[in-house]
Formats: sequence, structure tokens, C-alpha cells
Amino acid sequence: MRPIFSLIAIGFFAFAFVSFAKYSDGIILFRGFGYQVEFSLIMFIILQIGLIIFLYLSLKILSFVLSSKRKILAYLKSRQERKEISRLKGAIKNLVAGETSILYEQAKKYIREGNAASKEMLLVAARAAHLEGEYSDRDIYIAQLEESEADNIYLTKALMLIDEGRHHDALGALHKIQKRSVGSVRAELAALRIGRNWDRVLTLIKVARKLNAMNSDACHRIELEAIVGQLANLNMSLPEVEQVSKDAGKRIRSEPSFVLSMSKALWSRGAAHSAQEIVENYLKSAWDDALVKHYVQISENHNLLALEKVEGWLVKQPHNHMLLMALGVMCRDRELWGKSESYLRASDALNASAEVAYELSELYKIMNRLQESRAQLEL
Repeated sequence: MRPIFSLIAIGFFAFAFVSFAKYSDGIILFRGFGYQVEFSLIMFIILQIGLIIFLYLSLKILSFVLSSKRKILAYLKSRQERKEISRLKGAIKNLVAGETSILYEQAKKYIREGNAASKEMLLVAARAAHLEGEYSDRDIYIAQLEESEADNIYLTKALMLIDEGRHHDALGALHKIQKRSVGSVRAELAALRIGRNWDRVLTLIKVARKLNAMNSDACHRIELEAIVGQLANLNMSLPEVEQVSKDAGKRIRSEPSFVLSMSKALWSRGAAHSAQEIVENYLKSAWDDALVKHYVQISENHNLLALEKVEGWLVKQPHNHMLLMALGVMCRDRELWGKSESYLRASDALNASAEVAYELSELYKIMNRLQESRAQLEL
């Protein structure tokens, strides 16, 4: 405003100077368009000052009108934003409180009335629709948000699709993300695990470790799950199974679930000796009942060396009912009836269970002690 006023004042002073140059005998003459106007010097100065004041006031009024318009628009915008924030707070409160049905209906009504909902409000509305199972409305809200092509929108969409079990669509949304983040890596891992794409899980877990997307224990659990999942693939060849064992880290190899899966994979591909050996090596330093049970199942009936090894484990685990039952089964398979009954009875004394009763019943049936066999099944 001040620069404009200064320019006007300078213009008038210049005009006054030019006019004063035509000053003659106390009279200032203005000629133009066939007319001539005479002013005294005092009147001319008064008119100049009056014009300056008039223009200044006019500019002030114009400036006030324009600024008032801006202020009114800013006020209306601020008021709208406050209403939107208040509405958003209420929506978030309902979402946290689990009142998704109320939130869904309110959001649906508000948006269908043609109100311009903010991105945040659309996100909350989409989440409420998702929790209520109204997937068509959810997809409509997400479609409006996707126009912004923001990474957080694609991530939100992917997370909801994962909840729905649509891992392929979730991966499609995640692949649109421009910059990989901790959240996107976690979501992609979840989608890949649903789809049992274990090769990609193992590749992505390395990225998760670099980004510190989850703690080491969580990464380890997912890696173990992926490797066990790989070993369950019947299409893998024996060399591929052996390569999985070589590539596995020390912590993975120390997991009983890995040892069990590896042993099963080796056994099903004809590598019986390797299948037994990996279990034996594990049980030298640790213990797992499931592995002992598996070892009994894969040991050959005529192999007394395997029986001796298991009996050696009994020295360290004398009161392990699972081990005693396993020994009973091994002795029965090798036609060592007396030892089998002793081990099974000892297991039953420590922990009477239907499984032990069944094994005893089978033993008595083989020994032609049918009454005792039926009695075990009646317990």
C-alpha cells in the first residue's frame, strides 16, 4: 500500500511542477480540448492536496474490501477445516471404540450427500466399510483416494486386501508403491506368506533386516517358516533339499522344526541314512519329543543299532514318558515283546494316555493276549 501511495504522491508533485511552470501573475492556467481553466496558486495547492487525500482514501477502501474478501474466504475455509477436524476426531473415536457400524453409516451418509470429504475422512470411511464387510463401498472410497497416487493409499488398500485374504490383489497394490518403506515390506511379507511364495519370502526377509522392519526374532520366525515351507514342497529334488540345508544359518539349523522337516524331506526322497543322522546329531545336544517319535518311525525294524542309540538317550532322560513309549514301539517292531511291554508299562505309569493304551493294545494283539488288548482300548 505504501509504495502505491508514494507513486501517486510523486505523480502529483510532478504534475504540480509542470503546472507551476505555466504559472503567470499568480494564476495557473490549464489548456486543453479547446478550454482554458484558471486557478490561483492557493486553490491549486488545495486541490492537489484534496486529490491526494481522495485517492489515498479510495485506495485504502479498495484495499480494505479486497483484504476483507480474503479474510472472509480464509475464515470460511478455516471454519470448514475445523468442522472437518471435529468430524474426523469423532470418526476416529468411533473407530477406536469399535463402533464401526455407526461410523460406517455416518460416513456413508456424509459422502453421499455430496460433501467434499478430506483424504483422511475417506481413509477412515474406507476402514469402517472394510471392518463392516462392505467391500464395495470400501473399494469406492479407495478408488477416490487412488487418484492422488500416494504410497500410503496403496499401502492402506493392500493391508485391507490382506485381511480379506486377497493376497494377489494386495501384491498388485504394493507394487504401485514408489518408495519401499517398513510398512510396505511388512505388508508384502504378509501377502507372500498367505500365498506360500516361500522363495520370495526368503528374498524379502533380507530387505526387512536391512530396513530394520522387524526385530531379529520376528525375522527368524518368518525365515524358519519359509524354509520349512520350502521343504514341504514335494517337487524339490534331493540335491535341492540338501542345498537348503547347506544354505541355512546356524540358528535355523538349531530349530527342531527345521530338523524334523529336513529329516522328512530326506526320508521321502530315499536318503534314509541322512534322515536318521540329522535327528541323531540334534539329539546329542538338545531334546525334542517330536523328533524322537519321528526317529522311531523312520528307523528300520531290523536295525538294532538305532534301538541301542535310543536306549542310550534314556540314560539322560530316564523319566521321559514319550521316550519310553518310543522304545516300547521300537522293541515291538523288532519282536522284543518283553522289553516292549516293560517300556510301554513304564510310560503308562508316568503318563497314562490314549496313545500309550493303543500301543499296548497292539502289542497284546500281536502276542495273542486278546483280552488284555481289548481291556486297553476300554480304558
